[in-house]
Amino acid sequence: MTGTWWNVLGSTFYLSEAENSSLRGRYQTAVEAAAGEAGPDGLAPVIGIRHSGREPTFSMSTVWAGGSITSWVGQCLMQEDGNQVLKTMWLLRSPVASLEEDWKSTRVGQDTFYRIAKDVLSNDELQSLKP
Repeated sequence: MTGTWWNVLGSTFYLSEAENSSLRGRYQTAVEAAAGEAGPDGLAPVIGIRHSGREPTFSMSTVWAGGSITSWVGQCLMQEDGNQVLKTMWLLRSPVASLEEDWKSTRVGQDTFYRIAKDVLSNDELQSLKP
């Protein structure tokens, strides 16, 4: 799963596999529910875990500058042409001011990410991503 992955909305995962089946990287969002929720550059660290194998399942999460958290659960699948895709379901939880506003706090969706490069983050870049 190491590499750069993008979706049709223009968001990008930069991922590296680390020790013990863990994943580290960055997520660059191209979309926001409200301006500034993802921070000034829309970039956030990602941590996760994956299963082993040719088409592993995985889970990854990030926390945004505005206090929201996004988690993705999915599987890295091989297409007939030999290219890999990440098929994901995502959950975005945004903070609310009260229990009465809880109804609007969670969004759910699905997405497909396509590998655009098999590059690896350097050790210095990985160290800077530790939560």
